[in-house]
Amino acid sequence: MIRVVVSLISLVFVGFCGCNSALAHAALIESHPYDGAIVELAPSSVRLRFNEPVSPLAISLTDAKGNVHRGLASSAHNEVLEVAMPSDLPQGSQILSYRVTSGDGHPIGGLIVFSIGVSTKSGLTPEMEGSVGVHRTLWLTRMALYLGLFVGAGGVFFQAWLAPISTSGRKRVLAGLLVMGLLAAITSLGLHGLDVLGLPLAGLRAYAGWAAGWQTSFGSTVAAGMTALFIAWIGLHGSTRWRRACSLAAMIGVGLSLTLSGHASTAAPQWLTRSAVFLHSVGVAYWVGALIPLLWTVRQANAQALAAVRRFSIGAVVAVAILTLAGLLLAAIQVADPANLTSSAYGRVLIAKTLIVAALIGLAALNRLRLTPTLVVPSNSGGAWLVRSIATEIVLVFAVLALVGLWRFTPPPRAVAVASETTASASTHLHSPRLMAQVTLSPGRAGAVQARIVIASGNAEKIAPKEVSLILMKPDDGIEPIKRRARKAEHDGWEIDALVLAPAGVWQTKVEILIDDFEKASLEGKIVVRP
Repeated sequence: MIRVVVSLISLVFVGFCGCNSALAHAALIESHPYDGAIVELAPSSVRLRFNEPVSPLAISLTDAKGNVHRGLASSAHNEVLEVAMPSDLPQGSQILSYRVTSGDGHPIGGLIVFSIGVSTKSGLTPEMEGSVGVHRTLWLTRMALYLGLFVGAGGVFFQAWLAPISTSGRKRVLAGLLVMGLLAAITSLGLHGLDVLGLPLAGLRAYAGWAAGWQTSFGSTVAAGMTALFIAWIGLHGSTRWRRACSLAAMIGVGLSLTLSGHASTAAPQWLTRSAVFLHSVGVAYWVGALIPLLWTVRQANAQALAAVRRFSIGAVVAVAILTLAGLLLAAIQVADPANLTSSAYGRVLIAKTLIVAALIGLAALNRLRLTPTLVVPSNSGGAWLVRSIATEIVLVFAVLALVGLWRFTPPPRAVAVASETTASASTHLHSPRLMAQVTLSPGRAGAVQARIVIASGNAEKIAPKEVSLILMKPDDGIEPIKRRARKAEHDGWEIDALVLAPAGVWQTKVEILIDDFEKASLEGKIVVRP
């Protein structure tokens, strides 16, 4: 069994390492100046709009002379990130490198190249790549954190509610697991910061990585997780009522901590997915946390041991049912399409996890129906088999936690699909010496679309026109001009809903701009609509 589990995890690791899918969950929709734009004057700022709210982590600009400008002032307003530009930029191509974190705490990065006056080639290409060493260490600390939360806090709950009699040696083991979880939580916070900044392990010595980790949603998970672990630790001693109160609070903290970040916490509808994560986590902590104390209890081979096993068994039926239903719900939301189970790294991890969990449920059923009743037999012949079965469950649990740790680096198909649909828009840039307009159609295919227009001056500065209209025509197919007035939207944009474009192909595009009561301008170009 152990060899099979190790082989299964190895295969998943190979598939994960060989997967080339992007780890980004958010996606850049538009920028001003747009990527590749040539402006007459240096812009005072660059605006980046994403498909979901982001937080800036690291931004730098490499100018046309090769000088690197770091620490640029930036501000994030929901989906829009505005970055202030230096006032003395030379003529030529500028490379803006950005790294932000999305709502689920995962980093994304990219480059925007714009030119002032004339486009020039630059041999400098800033790179911000995460270190393999950081990923491996982060995976290990995640495992240690899970052991502290599930095995440590869950074990304290078992000792307080199901097996009140506990020796000092067993308390030391549980305390060790809780302390390990606390240390892992602290370390993983810094490692998470290094990952989102794209820094190597040596960056742990600097403040930046720790600050970046705290600013992401994972910082809330660490804070709640450490609180739960500390409450569980102080619940190792005291009266029965005190230990039960602390262990119950710790279990709630375990469930809460894991709802504050991660893939499932940002999936819609969040009231459902966060509730499912909470129930799934608490169910896992009840089941997994009981295994080591249960092993100790069964070895006692007395009436109290049998009573504790029976109490756990009754609760385990409910816990396993809840965590299974919650897990199936989350899997259905994250995978989206059954075909993604084999075509994505996330799906392959899920398949491996499901197989091992199925084996765990099979062992749990064997323990409840066949092995637990044998504890009343005078010879206690079934006790030894029950001990072996529980020990096997513990090994399988370690394998499951190892696999779950990989999900930190494998975006679910749901997130990848959302990002792909968002970025699969059609856009065109229209400009004159005085004005420029970015026209984006979402989605960029024939049918019902939404148009978004962003107007700026010739040097990419914000302007506030009084009225904006969009005209689209396809005379080759006998389609007369379609004119729609845009409505003012957030983030300096103008939008048009319920616009239907068919057939696919090249459409002539015109944007009419009423600058003020006395001045009107128009920009013309073409946009390609996909089938």
